[in-house]
Amino acid sequence: MRRDDTQGMTHMTHANHSPLWRAALLVAATCLLPTTAGAQGSALPLQQTACTFSGMVHELRGAMKTGSPAYRKYVLEQLKMAAKAMPAEELLAMVSQEREPDVLEALGKALVSKAGFVEDASLVQPLLQRAQGDADPNLRAAALKGLRATGSVDMMARNGNVVTYEQLIRDSSPVVREAVVGNLVDESAKVYFGHDKAVSETAVSTALASPDPEVAAKLLREVSMEQVGSETVGKLKGQLRAENPTLRAASATALGGVPGAESAGATGSLVELYRNEKDPAVRKAALEGLVRLGMSGARPTLQSLRGVAPAMDPEIDAWLAALNLNLQEWHLLLREKQRIRK
Repeated sequence: MRRDDTQGMTHMTHANHSPLWRAALLVAATCLLPTTAGAQGSALPLQQTACTFSGMVHELRGAMKTGSPAYRKYVLEQLKMAAKAMPAEELLAMVSQEREPDVLEALGKALVSKAGFVEDASLVQPLLQRAQGDADPNLRAAALKGLRATGSVDMMARNGNVVTYEQLIRDSSPVVREAVVGNLVDESAKVYFGHDKAVSETAVSTALASPDPEVAAKLLREVSMEQVGSETVGKLKGQLRAENPTLRAASATALGGVPGAESAGATGSLVELYRNEKDPAVRKAALEGLVRLGMSGARPTLQSLRGVAPAMDPEIDAWLAALNLNLQEWHLLLREKQRIRK
């Protein structure tokens, strides 16, 4: 493939939407599917057939029930590729009518793929409507999972924030709330590698909107905070006074990952938390946050906290011992501290 062809596919210019490009996609989406999917990935002869959505979804349905993981992935990729060129109406209708959670999730992924390709975020609205309003919580969760590991926060914003994660986290079903958390954690880690401000700040606002402290705490612990702004840092500081100790601890952990420009204020808040807190788990999280913020520069702060809560002094000593190893990477320092404090 020529360089300009590669750039065209990467950047999705208007030329990509030409009849020739659409035709090329249709050719690329020609199916090579076995007549029956092997449950253990058994080798079956492939037959070339023209792809239609109905035929591909029928094959997907069988793959979800009896196919190997590799075969399911293959069929899903075929569906996503075909979705870019096939008429949106057929896919939208299937998304609106599907009743099997696994198939709905796959159709959602295909719809999101098409929405990104044609640069029309409004295409995901039927998927978001199911995530918000379907009577079956498993289908609501499946619709949400269709957005996983994509730029869903940006897509929701470009769709006018008609449906948001802050709304969805209030769902009455745990499986839906878990899907919200999974989407934001994966998007932060796997799509933007912790470097997207909008995703991180959406995770904080979603956590604050959650009626479930455990769900909120999971978001704050697992989503990167390295790009958040001052306003969001202020919100995290406010959660250090939350009634639930798990939420206070998660907020302390989150504050440990804020940008360097916010580190002085975050350090002061964590020191105050450690001095006034009674829960050992929260104090432990505060120490971890302080070390992450300051790394080797955290030594004087840790030393100043010895004796505040004598039972916690072994935790401080473990951090000081780990810091003496002069490790420069946070994950290595954390691993060594955990080894020391077994």
